[in-house]
Amino acid sequence: MATKRIALRSPKLDYDIELLKALADETRREILQFLCTPGGGEMLAYSVTEIADNFSLTTSTVSHHLQLLRREGLVQMEKAGKERLYNLNLERLVTWADDMDDLMEDILEARDAAAKARGLT
Repeated sequence: MATKRIALRSPKLDYDIELLKALADETRREILQFLCTPGGGEMLAYSVTEIADNFSLTTSTVSHHLQLLRREGLVQMEKAGKERLYNLNLERLVTWADDMDDLMEDILEARDAAAKARGLT
């Protein structure tokens, strides 16, 4: 029996596999959660040392994780003298969450259309 070929939906769903990989790591999620701590109504920026002091991690390990998060746009870095301060890129997270909401809506619509086509609704 031949396998039926199914055309991909249009437009093709775009998603960022590297961003998903960055979020898959528990330590990086914990660092992001730490960076979500507001101060006076705005997100604070922390040095690598300040972040490492709040975890059982070396500064080089935290620096590595921050580099990966920065590459995906989840954190931003600013120089303050000799220090590099990192803060959450809330706009990027909101955009990503909106994209995931859109993906879920597409999936649910496709499920409902398939059920309707089979006479299940």
